[in-house]
Amino acid sequence: MASNQGSRVDELLSAWRAGDERARNELFELLYSELRQISAALLRSERNSSLSTGDLVNEAVLRIVRLSRIDWADKSHFLALAARAMRRVLVDHARAKSTDKRSHQKVTLITQFAGAGAERIELDALDKALIRLKVIDEEKADIVELRYFGGLSLDEIATVKNMSKSTIKRNWRVARLWLLDSLEGTPK
Repeated sequence: MASNQGSRVDELLSAWRAGDERARNELFELLYSELRQISAALLRSERNSSLSTGDLVNEAVLRIVRLSRIDWADKSHFLALAARAMRRVLVDHARAKSTDKRSHQKVTLITQFAGAGAERIELDALDKALIRLKVIDEEKADIVELRYFGGLSLDEIATVKNMSKSTIKRNWRVARLWLLDSLEGTPK
């Protein structure tokens, strides 16, 4: 079943790239439960968000549909792009909340960058750190997004990026340490 679904997803992605809107709609229907799982994982680690799982998926889908050039390789790559879109929705939502004069609570994500315990990181600070990392090393920033926000394993990232797992693992360690160092001085 999984390989059947994978080949169907590949067919739908190809048809959508060619302009078939029915294929796009069927793709979203086929992957909706997986998109909701990604959304739920992102929202679980965030506090004080007024977005529901469905809201986050819908906002991300709207952003993906607006993309003029679609260049994904397979299902993993598509889900990684969807996770990235969800991250952008969360960041935009957090920034909008921070400009609200009635509420000054930070929107945070719980992460386990250090490996042992969970740490609270303010979403806006993490986004700004990722932007700085992208300027320094775009490859490492992409790996962080795919791993942290997309929930992809190192093997899946290696497939999406067409790189060896050992290179991905090494870059993930370096990027994670860079982020920890960058966020260390950020008030929580």
